[in-house]
Amino acid sequence: MPQRFESEEVARLRIALTRIARTMDREVEGGGLTRTQLWVLGTVARLGPLGLGELAELEHLNPTMLSRIVGKLSDAGLVRRVADPDDRRAARVEVTDAGRDLHVRRRAERTKLLAGLLAQVPASDAAALLDVLPALEALSVVRPQKASPVSTS
Repeated sequence: MPQRFESEEVARLRIALTRIARTMDREVEGGGLTRTQLWVLGTVARLGPLGLGELAELEHLNPTMLSRIVGKLSDAGLVRRVADPDDRRAARVEVTDAGRDLHVRRRAERTKLLAGLLAQVPASDAAALLDVLPALEALSVVRPQKASPVSTS
């Protein structure tokens, strides 16, 4: 694959995205939850109810870690495990009203924060950000490719 970006450009993009994410994490209260717990809650709120395997795949978490996270979210009253209607042996995770409220509140607060940040940049930079929005959205759904095993033959 030909390199389309200089390593310095990639580093600048990574740093900028990380700083924005950190600012949003610092400024928007998460109810005492970790970032991973909030991501899982958000995924269940947006897409649920979800099977545990499906949720683990979506969040790129191993089943043991996901089970702990779902347990903590369940203990906090934010999600609940329910029997899968098609396979009573399997569990699905769904958001509770309290979990949905937290998710919706945090999303609104983060959107408001980002709007405030955008209002502070020059109009030309804001326009440039809108121009690259489709590319950033495309980047947000790309998953890392697994490295191919090295052949020893």
